[in-house]
Amino acid sequence: MYKTISEYKYEIESTIWADEVAYGIPFYIYLPLLLTVFAAVFTGNLPDDMVGATAFLLAVAGITVYIGDRLPIWRTWFGGGLVLCLVLGLVINYYALIPAESYQSVESFLTEGSNMLDWFIAALIAGSILSMPRSYLVRALPIYAPSVIGGLVFAAVTVYVAGAVLGFGGLDSILTVLIPVFGGGMGAGGIPLSEIYASETGTNFEQMFSIIAPAIILGNMVGILFAAVAHRIGTMRPSLSGDGVVMPEEKWKPDAGIETPDVSLTEETIVMGWVIAMGLLLLGYILATWIPIHPFAIMILLTIGIKVSGVFPVKLEEGAGHFYNFMVAGFVGPLLLAIGMALIDIQVLVEMLNPVYFALVIFAVTGGAIGAAFVGYLFGMFPIEAALCGGLCMVNMGGSGDVATLAAAERMELMAFAQMSSRIGGALMLLIGQTAISLWGTALV
Repeated sequence: MYKTISEYKYEIESTIWADEVAYGIPFYIYLPLLLTVFAAVFTGNLPDDMVGATAFLLAVAGITVYIGDRLPIWRTWFGGGLVLCLVLGLVINYYALIPAESYQSVESFLTEGSNMLDWFIAALIAGSILSMPRSYLVRALPIYAPSVIGGLVFAAVTVYVAGAVLGFGGLDSILTVLIPVFGGGMGAGGIPLSEIYASETGTNFEQMFSIIAPAIILGNMVGILFAAVAHRIGTMRPSLSGDGVVMPEEKWKPDAGIETPDVSLTEETIVMGWVIAMGLLLLGYILATWIPIHPFAIMILLTIGIKVSGVFPVKLEEGAGHFYNFMVAGFVGPLLLAIGMALIDIQVLVEMLNPVYFALVIFAVTGGAIGAAFVGYLFGMFPIEAALCGGLCMVNMGGSGDVATLAAAERMELMAFAQMSSRIGGALMLLIGQTAISLWGTALV
């Protein structure tokens, strides 16, 4: 006898085909969508615009997160599906698994064309700051800076000693490993730092950049893996973790408690938050033409000022939080996939991966994380959050690194603190690099 449509539907709903792969879409619908995207990619029909890029990134990242979150060891210690998206992006790039036209569509969407990365980070900065309790923000900021400084000092001592013991040279290790790793990424750190080093030593930019870039890329990757491990430690030892809050509640929560805003999630509040986040970022761009720091750093300071002063109605603050939640729900995996494809050069890692150099980078990242955790704990922070924001977000590649690090640690709500480390801390490292190379530049010549 022939089965009825209802019987077929029942069989589907009773198997893996009914599992929600991503975005609430069941597998029996998701698979045809994924195959459609692959057909477009490999027949040259993927549009070179936002349509093509989002179709590819959303579909591929969705199935990757689904798989990665079910791999026993990977999901426990290496960040699960989100970090697997980053790794898959690296593999796609290194082995050229998709046509160049499709790769270009993704790359331009992430940075040059649509600039999705800045859009995403702006949403997280505005949403995380404006939606957090005012008393929490005011009390957390003064104790945050010591953890950053503690991580840097501890890492510097560790790297200097390790470099001297391993025969690399203490000063060489500081100049070519520590400062680049903590420098805030490639664009805002590695490139200007290479120019500074070249001018002070009388060498050319290309030579200095080839020395500095591997440390930045390798430090970024090690930091992401360490963030996943830190999250696992936090789940095993809950007393060490604030689960996305930097310090215990009793240190910031008023005796009268916090009044929970009653702002319903609607399409309007999401768009409201969108407008606010983009407006604040544009103001950061404008002011950066006169103020010599990164636009995101300016945006952070502006948003903190708005939150502390209370000039925005509660509905607008919560709207920014709703837009933040929308972005986290839909775009973390796709962005990590795009970052792996377009912003990390795995070839550089392969070329520079000698044991001593690799060990020094690990010492730098470990020292930063442990130093930040220890000093943060002394000042009343949770050690896991202090290690993540004060240490690991200092050693990654700026905005893309912050996204990957916090995704691996499952703490995207810490983006505001992470960007303070990457942007303001990165600017500070350029000043330190300028001073260090002027004093010890002969060590590199």
